[in-house]
Amino acid sequence: MRVNSTSLALFALALLALTIDHTAEAFVKGSVAPARPSFELNAAAKKKAKSKKKAAATKKTSAKKLVAESMRKPEFVALVAEKLDSTKAEADASIAAVVDTIVESVVAGKKVSLPGFGAFQLRARAARKGRNPQTGEEIDIKASNSPAFTAAKAFKELANE
Repeated sequence: MRVNSTSLALFALALLALTIDHTAEAFVKGSVAPARPSFELNAAAKKKAKSKKKAAATKKTSAKKLVAESMRKPEFVALVAEKLDSTKAEADASIAAVVDTIVESVVAGKKVSLPGFGAFQLRARAARKGRNPQTGEEIDIKASNSPAFTAAKAFKELANE
């Protein structure tokens, strides 16, 4: 089949008209990006896309996923009571005293360091600009303080054994 320059120009013009028509519809509907005409993928292209998705999923699952079992306060209190060889009520009171002391000290601006475990401290977050994800409007995020925990080197090493 022979293609002359006139038929090629007409084809390009028709393709351009289709693109402009879709862009105008998208603009009227409020979309920012121009709409693209949809094309059917052939069987080979579909199979290739499917294999790429499967490879990506395999890559994600091949990473070591850490799933921590949750320990509730009553279980924790029971373990502490067992280690201290005391009652659960005494262990609960001890845990509450430790947590209250850490919270009060950190709120007061002190750094609480527990060698071999880690350090609790208050970190200042500066004021910054953000965006409302629904409207895209720029908003001011005020400065704030946030409590932080940094694990000690010994704790990190034990976690990675």
